[in-house]
Amino acid sequence: MQNIVYGIVCKVGGDIVNPVYRFSISKNEEIVADISEGKDLQVFDIRVNLKSKTGEITPTKKGIEIPVSMLPEIRRMVNLLEEACTVRGLSDEFENLDALKGVREVVFAHPSEEEFAKILKFYHIDWKYEPKTFPIKWDEAGNVIESFTPDFYLPDLNLYIELTTMKQSLVTKKNRKVKLLKTLYPEVNIKLFYGKDYKRLLSKYERGDKKIP
Repeated sequence: MQNIVYGIVCKVGGDIVNPVYRFSISKNEEIVADISEGKDLQVFDIRVNLKSKTGEITPTKKGIEIPVSMLPEIRRMVNLLEEACTVRGLSDEFENLDALKGVREVVFAHPSEEEFAKILKFYHIDWKYEPKTFPIKWDEAGNVIESFTPDFYLPDLNLYIELTTMKQSLVTKKNRKVKLLKTLYPEVNIKLFYGKDYKRLLSKYERGDKKIP
Protein backbone atom coordinates (compact mmCIF):
# COMPACT_ATOMS: atom_id res chain seq x y z
CA MET A 1 0.00 0.00 0.00
CA GLN A 2 1.26 3.47 -0.91
CA ASN A 3 0.20 7.02 -0.14
CA ILE A 4 1.00 10.30 -1.84
CA VAL A 5 2.49 12.66 0.76
CA TYR A 6 3.28 16.21 -0.43
CA GLY A 7 3.86 14.94 -3.96
CA ILE A 8 6.19 12.05 -2.99
CA VAL A 9 5.24 8.41 -3.28
CA CYS A 10 5.71 6.83 0.16
CA LYS A 11 5.14 3.51 1.84
CA VAL A 12 2.87 3.49 4.84
CA GLY A 13 5.22 4.24 7.70
CA GLY A 14 7.03 6.97 5.79
CA ASP A 15 9.72 5.11 3.87
CA ILE A 16 10.29 6.52 0.39
CA VAL A 17 9.80 4.14 -2.53
CA ASN A 18 12.61 4.46 -5.09
CA PRO A 19 13.23 8.24 -5.04
CA VAL A 20 15.33 9.62 -7.89
CA TYR A 21 17.97 10.88 -5.46
CA ARG A 22 18.51 11.40 -1.75
CA PHE A 23 21.34 12.62 0.48
CA SER A 24 21.77 13.51 4.15
CA ILE A 25 22.34 17.07 5.35
CA SER A 26 22.43 16.23 9.07
CA LYS A 27 22.04 13.28 11.41
CA ASN A 28 18.27 13.55 11.30
CA GLU A 29 17.51 15.26 7.98
CA GLU A 30 17.87 14.29 4.37
CA ILE A 31 16.95 15.78 1.02
CA VAL A 32 14.83 13.61 -1.26
CA ALA A 33 14.29 14.45 -4.93
CA ASP A 34 11.55 12.72 -6.85
CA ILE A 35 9.13 13.22 -9.73
CA SER A 36 5.46 13.69 -8.96
CA GLU A 37 3.12 13.10 -11.87
CA GLY A 38 -0.34 14.62 -11.72
CA LYS A 39 -3.04 14.66 -14.36
CA ASP A 40 -1.89 17.85 -16.05
CA LEU A 41 1.36 18.74 -14.30
CA GLN A 42 4.61 16.87 -13.67
CA VAL A 43 6.97 18.36 -11.12
CA PHE A 44 10.29 17.71 -9.44
CA ASP A 45 9.56 17.45 -5.74
CA ILE A 46 12.64 18.36 -3.66
CA ARG A 47 11.84 17.96 0.02
CA VAL A 48 13.38 17.75 3.48
CA ASN A 49 12.70 14.42 5.19
CA LEU A 50 13.11 13.74 8.91
CA LYS A 51 14.80 10.57 10.16
CA SER A 52 13.66 9.22 13.51
CA LYS A 53 15.83 7.33 16.01
CA THR A 54 14.15 4.11 14.84
CA GLY A 55 15.13 4.81 11.25
CA GLU A 56 11.71 5.83 9.96
CA ILE A 57 11.68 8.63 7.39
CA THR A 58 8.90 11.21 7.25
CA PRO A 59 8.43 13.80 4.49
CA THR A 60 7.84 17.36 5.69
CA LYS A 61 6.14 20.41 4.23
CA LYS A 62 9.59 22.00 3.88
CA GLY A 63 10.35 21.71 0.18
CA ILE A 64 9.73 22.97 -3.31
CA GLU A 65 8.03 21.74 -6.48
CA ILE A 66 9.48 22.74 -9.85
CA PRO A 67 7.78 21.92 -13.19
CA VAL A 68 9.63 19.19 -15.09
CA SER A 69 9.61 21.45 -18.14
CA MET A 70 12.05 23.75 -16.33
CA LEU A 71 14.79 21.11 -16.04
CA PRO A 72 17.23 23.11 -18.23
CA GLU A 73 16.93 26.02 -15.79
CA ILE A 74 17.76 23.72 -12.86
CA ARG A 75 20.83 22.53 -14.72
CA ARG A 76 21.95 26.11 -15.34
CA MET A 77 21.28 27.03 -11.72
CA VAL A 78 23.52 24.21 -10.48
CA ASN A 79 26.30 25.26 -12.87
CA LEU A 80 26.12 28.88 -11.69
CA LEU A 81 26.09 27.81 -8.04
CA GLU A 82 29.22 25.78 -8.68
CA GLU A 83 30.85 28.79 -10.31
CA ALA A 84 29.83 31.04 -7.42
CA CYS A 85 31.31 28.60 -4.89
CA THR A 86 34.55 28.52 -6.86
CA VAL A 87 34.79 32.33 -7.06
CA ARG A 88 34.17 32.63 -3.31
CA GLY A 89 36.76 30.01 -2.45
CA LEU A 90 34.18 27.50 -1.23
CA SER A 91 35.01 24.76 -3.70
CA ASP A 92 37.07 21.74 -2.64
CA GLU A 93 37.72 20.82 -6.28
CA PHE A 94 38.68 23.98 -8.19
CA GLU A 95 40.92 26.93 -7.38
CA ASN A 96 39.42 29.27 -9.98
CA LEU A 97 36.86 29.50 -12.79
CA ASP A 98 39.40 28.64 -15.47
CA ALA A 99 40.10 25.33 -13.74
CA LEU A 100 36.37 24.62 -13.44
CA LYS A 101 35.52 25.50 -17.02
CA GLY A 102 38.53 23.54 -18.22
CA VAL A 103 36.92 20.27 -17.13
CA ARG A 104 33.30 21.19 -17.86
CA GLU A 105 32.27 19.98 -21.29
CA VAL A 106 29.15 20.87 -23.25
CA VAL A 107 26.96 17.80 -23.69
CA PHE A 108 24.94 18.14 -26.88
CA ALA A 109 21.56 16.45 -27.20
CA HIS A 110 22.10 15.57 -30.87
CA PRO A 111 25.17 15.13 -33.13
CA SER A 112 23.86 17.85 -35.46
CA GLU A 113 24.13 20.36 -32.60
CA GLU A 114 27.75 19.50 -31.98
CA GLU A 115 28.46 19.86 -35.70
CA PHE A 116 26.67 23.21 -35.75
CA ALA A 117 28.82 24.41 -32.83
CA LYS A 118 31.91 23.54 -34.88
CA ILE A 119 30.55 25.57 -37.77
CA LEU A 120 29.98 28.58 -35.52
CA LYS A 121 33.52 28.26 -34.19
CA PHE A 122 34.81 28.03 -37.77
CA TYR A 123 33.11 31.34 -38.58
CA HIS A 124 34.39 32.87 -35.28
CA ILE A 125 30.84 33.36 -34.01
CA ASP A 126 30.45 33.40 -30.24
CA TRP A 127 27.72 31.01 -29.05
CA LYS A 128 26.05 29.61 -25.97
CA TYR A 129 24.32 26.25 -25.87
CA GLU A 130 20.76 26.16 -24.48
CA PRO A 131 21.32 29.22 -22.23
CA LYS A 132 17.67 30.00 -21.49
CA THR A 133 14.32 28.26 -21.12
CA PHE A 134 11.12 30.11 -21.98
CA PRO A 135 7.79 29.09 -20.42
CA ILE A 136 5.20 28.93 -23.22
CA LYS A 137 2.16 27.32 -21.60
CA TRP A 138 0.58 27.54 -18.15
CA ASP A 139 -2.31 25.80 -16.43
CA GLU A 140 -5.23 27.63 -14.82
CA ALA A 141 -3.28 27.97 -11.57
CA GLY A 142 -0.37 29.64 -13.36
CA ASN A 143 1.98 26.64 -13.22
CA VAL A 144 4.34 26.16 -16.16
CA ILE A 145 3.31 23.02 -18.04
CA GLU A 146 5.32 23.53 -21.23
CA SER A 147 8.54 25.35 -22.05
CA PHE A 148 10.95 25.82 -24.94
CA THR A 149 14.76 25.90 -24.83
CA PRO A 150 16.33 27.06 -28.13
CA ASP A 151 19.49 25.18 -29.08
CA PHE A 152 21.86 28.12 -29.40
CA TYR A 153 22.16 31.79 -28.56
CA LEU A 154 24.54 34.06 -30.50
CA PRO A 155 25.28 37.02 -28.16
CA ASP A 156 26.90 39.25 -30.80
CA LEU A 157 23.83 38.92 -33.00
CA ASN A 158 21.27 38.76 -30.18
CA LEU A 159 19.83 35.76 -31.96
CA TYR A 160 18.54 32.36 -30.87
CA ILE A 161 18.93 29.39 -33.20
CA GLU A 162 16.81 26.25 -33.21
CA LEU A 163 17.85 23.29 -35.37
CA THR A 164 15.14 21.18 -37.00
CA THR A 165 17.08 18.45 -38.76
CA MET A 166 15.03 15.56 -37.34
CA LYS A 167 11.89 13.79 -38.57
CA GLN A 168 8.86 15.76 -39.70
CA SER A 169 6.77 15.11 -36.58
CA LEU A 170 9.43 16.80 -34.44
CA VAL A 171 9.79 19.63 -36.93
CA THR A 172 6.05 20.32 -36.66
CA LYS A 173 6.29 20.33 -32.86
CA LYS A 174 9.22 22.74 -32.92
CA ASN A 175 7.44 25.02 -35.38
CA ARG A 176 4.53 25.28 -32.97
CA LYS A 177 6.82 26.09 -30.05
CA VAL A 178 8.71 28.75 -31.99
CA LYS A 179 5.43 30.34 -33.08
CA LEU A 180 4.27 30.43 -29.45
CA LEU A 181 7.59 31.89 -28.31
CA LYS A 182 7.40 34.68 -30.90
CA THR A 183 3.87 35.50 -29.81
CA LEU A 184 4.65 35.52 -26.09
CA TYR A 185 8.11 37.09 -26.34
CA PRO A 186 8.07 39.41 -29.40
CA GLU A 187 11.36 40.98 -28.28
CA VAL A 188 13.17 37.64 -28.73
CA ASN A 189 14.89 37.06 -32.07
CA ILE A 190 14.90 33.43 -33.13
CA LYS A 191 15.62 31.63 -36.39
CA LEU A 192 14.76 28.07 -37.32
CA PHE A 193 17.36 26.12 -39.24
CA TYR A 194 15.52 23.50 -41.26
CA GLY A 195 17.24 20.41 -42.64
CA LYS A 196 17.96 22.08 -45.98
CA ASP A 197 19.44 25.16 -44.29
CA TYR A 198 21.66 23.04 -42.09
CA LYS A 199 22.86 20.87 -44.98
CA ARG A 200 23.67 23.95 -47.07
CA LEU A 201 25.69 25.48 -44.22
CA LEU A 202 27.39 22.16 -43.51
CA SER A 203 28.36 21.84 -47.19
CA LYS A 204 30.00 25.28 -47.16
CA TYR A 205 31.77 24.43 -43.92
CA GLU A 206 33.16 21.18 -45.35
CA ARG A 207 34.44 23.13 -48.38
CA GLY A 208 36.16 25.60 -46.06
CA ASP A 209 34.17 28.54 -47.41
CA LYS A 210 34.51 31.39 -44.91
CA LYS A 211 31.65 33.34 -46.45
CA ILE A 212 28.55 32.99 -44.28
CA PRO A 213 25.59 31.88 -46.43
